[in-house]
Amino acid sequence: MIEVKDLQVKYDDFVAIDNVNFEVKEGEFFTLLGPSGCGKTTTLRSIAGFIKPSNGSIEVKGKNIIQTPVEKRGLGMIFQSYALFPTMSVFNNIAYGLKIEKYSKAQINERVMELADLVELNEEQLQKNVSDLSGGQQQRVAIARALAKRPNIVLFDEPLSNLDAKLRKQLRAELKRIQRETGMTAIYVTHDQDEALEISDHIAVFNNGKIEQIGTPREIYDRSATEFVCKFIGEANFLETPFMTYLNEQTTGTPFNLNARHYIREEKIKLWVNEDSKAIPVQATVLDEVFYGTFSTYICEAYGTTLRIIVKEDGNTPMLDKKAITLYIDPYDILEYGG
Repeated sequence: MIEVKDLQVKYDDFVAIDNVNFEVKEGEFFTLLGPSGCGKTTTLRSIAGFIKPSNGSIEVKGKNIIQTPVEKRGLGMIFQSYALFPTMSVFNNIAYGLKIEKYSKAQINERVMELADLVELNEEQLQKNVSDLSGGQQQRVAIARALAKRPNIVLFDEPLSNLDAKLRKQLRAELKRIQRETGMTAIYVTHDQDEALEISDHIAVFNNGKIEQIGTPREIYDRSATEFVCKFIGEANFLETPFMTYLNEQTTGTPFNLNARHYIREEKIKLWVNEDSKAIPVQATVLDEVFYGTFSTYICEAYGTTLRIIVKEDGNTPMLDKKAITLYIDPYDILEYGG
């Protein structure tokens, strides 16, 4: 449905994004993820029409929209700052675009009520000024307004970053529900890895103006294509050379390249395995424990490597207060870069 080809944005000698390529299918939730200044917002604003690329094309259903004005691209847009009219009622904010397009009063009332139900705003809230609402409620208004004219594509520019952690988690689940129920195609910008993993169908990880990897959340996390992606997405233990040397001595499979850099996710290290497992036992020493309620993190040391392991507190967790324990490492779970 949307295809971005060889996109470049250049300001004099500074290249903000270069050779950006990706495709978003109809009805997909596609996320542009990366740290501040990596080019994800520049890419989104190029799709919206606020920035004119130096090179490349942006095709929607096969038509290049690079020269199409913002207002004629048929895209919904939700900003980090909400961009609502604070002195207008919630109803009039949602209805604004419909009034500009000269919808009938009956059509406007029906559509606003339909959207209010979708984003869970009640009739009392519809009559309030936007400035009287909480941040979470304002974001719901912004979502409803963006959906009012039934755009096929909605662009989200870090819409939850101004909210507190608990509300952010609640609203991202709501966003995914709304996207699923409406069938809209969503392109979503965030720097929050947890957010991206939870709500996305596919993720493009940006770094220094380029895409490092595109994949499903599971592919991005479990099989990170580059060292940057591995370190940016979630937590991973760096495995020192003596540790990898020991694993090479124990493995019956292809040995690891000791000139490369190796990582393993915290939760991939096990305390017990099935009899048919190919995991390698590693003797380790427990240095510390951090309790989080539903899980604990144990800091261990083995063969010159400090390992953080996550253990679920489910009542079946063995006591790890003793110093010497056995950990199990499956060679498949080790990520290798360089070398």
